[in-house]
Amino acid sequence: MRMKVSEFGKTKSGEEVSIFKFKNEFVELEIISYGGVIKSLKTADKNGGFENVVLGYETLKEYEEDECYLGAITGRVAGRIKDGVLKIGDSIYNLEKNNSGNNLHGGPEGLNTRVWKAKGEVVGEKGILTLFYKSSHLESGFPGEVDFTVQYTLEKNILKIDYIGESDRDTYLNLTNHSYFNLSGDNKRDIKSSDLKVNASAYGVVDETTLPLKLEDISDFLKFNVFEKLEDVLNRESSQLSIVGGGIDHPFEMSKKSEYDIELRDEISGRSMKVKSSEPVAVIYTGNYLEKKHNGICFEMQDYPDVNNFLPERVKIYNKNLVYRAETIFIFN
Repeated sequence: MRMKVSEFGKTKSGEEVSIFKFKNEFVELEIISYGGVIKSLKTADKNGGFENVVLGYETLKEYEEDECYLGAITGRVAGRIKDGVLKIGDSIYNLEKNNSGNNLHGGPEGLNTRVWKAKGEVVGEKGILTLFYKSSHLESGFPGEVDFTVQYTLEKNILKIDYIGESDRDTYLNLTNHSYFNLSGDNKRDIKSSDLKVNASAYGVVDETTLPLKLEDISDFLKFNVFEKLEDVLNRESSQLSIVGGGIDHPFEMSKKSEYDIELRDEISGRSMKVKSSEPVAVIYTGNYLEKKHNGICFEMQDYPDVNNFLPERVKIYNKNLVYRAETIFIFN
């Protein structure tokens, strides 16, 4: 394992941003301290050629102007919160709205826009990047002063992301990573030729603003535990596909009955990946509103979106006595 650290640039406000590069025989990984963005992740194809399998930009300016959350830590709360209203006990917090009158991914100045303190190190075969950010009480409207720690650990062909949030008072937290994967390598093709397997028991039906309404059997939408070509899925006649821009942008409740939650493979390149998470839901998004439609697919491993309104009985409140923790593992072959 090798690591290199260099300057990536300065933000509009003058904050210095670093880029950390980790490399072993399986993966070449680049992460920047702005938003904890996974800028590049290179893996080998069946012929041994290393190419990038995530969408990214070349400059910091592009990341500052990005509205698609490419590769970023997403939160304080991933997904949409209806009307930007967060209820914690008897208290109501009005959040910043940035998506059809709702709060999306923590608002316009969420964790994806912050410069995180970063510490990179190599420990044996592991490359470890630990990111720290202190979010003040009522930042973007959210309650609690929260110390966030996000740690990326690369070991052989496995990338693990650990999330920790320590709050001084009752709050709600739900972080994820928003990388767009494209296993063709260097975006040679869109994602339609890839095969997807989702080990889920149900999916969330959404409304015209992509807020979840109810859980329904996954067989109404995707086959369970079977690989399906994404082109076939995306071409199905479904109001749920058309309502979110002609693709998938839905929460899937993981069955937790399989070794992995999600599997993706590209037979042309020979690449595949598997996803396993501590979280109950994967919001799967097929890049329906990207400049190049369906150029990447996101697996946003997280808690139930808009949980206060969608499934209030499953709300988890965190405070100084209960630390938020989550973990997601990506395996590349």
